[in-house]
Amino acid sequence: MKLIKQFCSFVGKEIDIKQASLINIIRSEIVEKGAISFPRFWHQALLHEKFGYYMKQDVFNKDGDFVTSVEISQMFNELIGIWLLNTFQHIGVLDSNFRPTQQKMHILEFGPGLGTLSSNILRVFAQFNLLENIQYSYVEYSDYMRKKQQEAVLKQLQKNNIYPKFEYNDQKVEKFESEEIKLKWFKMYEHFLYEETREGLNCDPVLIIAHEFFDALPINIFEFSGGHWCERLVGLDKDGKTLKFILSNGPNQNVQKILNPDKYFSPEIKKLIKEGDTIEISPQSGVIANSLAELIAKVGGAALIIDYGEKRAFSDSVRAIQRHKLMDKNDILNKPGDCDLSAYVNFMALEQAALKVDGIKVPELMTQGNWLEQMGISARLQILCKNANKATEKRLQSEYERLVHSNQMGSNFKFMCIHKTKNNNLFPFIQDAQQIYY
Repeated sequence: MKLIKQFCSFVGKEIDIKQASLINIIRSEIVEKGAISFPRFWHQALLHEKFGYYMKQDVFNKDGDFVTSVEISQMFNELIGIWLLNTFQHIGVLDSNFRPTQQKMHILEFGPGLGTLSSNILRVFAQFNLLENIQYSYVEYSDYMRKKQQEAVLKQLQKNNIYPKFEYNDQKVEKFESEEIKLKWFKMYEHFLYEETREGLNCDPVLIIAHEFFDALPINIFEFSGGHWCERLVGLDKDGKTLKFILSNGPNQNVQKILNPDKYFSPEIKKLIKEGDTIEISPQSGVIANSLAELIAKVGGAALIIDYGEKRAFSDSVRAIQRHKLMDKNDILNKPGDCDLSAYVNFMALEQAALKVDGIKVPELMTQGNWLEQMGISARLQILCKNANKATEKRLQSEYERLVHSNQMGSNFKFMCIHKTKNNNLFPFIQDAQQIYY
């Protein structure tokens, strides 16, 4: 309460605590410290402890602001479950008959949403009688979302007569455990690394899922102005209320530290740069991709990254979504906490960060449509439609088209894999499957 009261003062005038809002908090910070970085604004807008977008509301369904592939169809989730089982078998955690070995099946999911993907994965495992010797770890910053995920996952496990008991320790982790399964929720990835991989622990291979996680990480925006690269910051307009982008006064520390234009751009590209050109960089994305590669190199396993983007940098991909509609770019800064923020993922940067680790391979990207077809979504659709009524069949067909067709989500979304070089030919990331159907 004291912190909120401290933040909620603007131009020397204290704001009533009942009228506290995120935009007032951000305004106050700018008045006190000057223009802030866009990543600072981004963090506050999405993850402010009281007013952040992900901290206070359910945003992932038709009643929220957007719908992800996970919420569109069970088929999407089931095929990721099948990929996990196939990969566990490929790396030796399951034997040739898909039965458990001495190693546990460890899954790590970033940004688990409403827990829908996890619940469906566990349902798939149950169908194969593999709800045993499992650890499922989650990285979720939002207290609100963690509760939602726990409700969904525990409800699914109860259908199989599994009732994990709640525990908590001081390493920022919430635990639910039974004889068959361990569930662990971590607020930050660093907490997971401390808990699971610190020296002296015997670590099993881990399969990592990051579905629409990297697009939510903050970006720095740099603009070429007056013969120099400058950083776009968030400041106040002349009215003292409206937030707007302003440029740093020439190259600031982040220009050299994050962009480093002398190394980033080739001589040929430098000749093409003109006044007003911009480029987006997500330093945090590279750090996490590199850390995931280091984890895989150390304990074994693989990472499956699913997001929208391309193998290139972007200049103007930031977007805000509210009630399933893209907001006007002029409104992005002035509704913090009330809309989602995201940016296209530069998969080339993720690949380069991962490949800095010895013994790591990153196969070619696959489009979502191609990956799902290779994993058998058409066959799964036929099975589900076989005994379905007309209405259900129509819904399933619509879900399939939305996930797979190139004019919907099939081409924009990409599947990226990071794995150890020795675990080559990890299906479906093999050369024969790298053909484009759409």
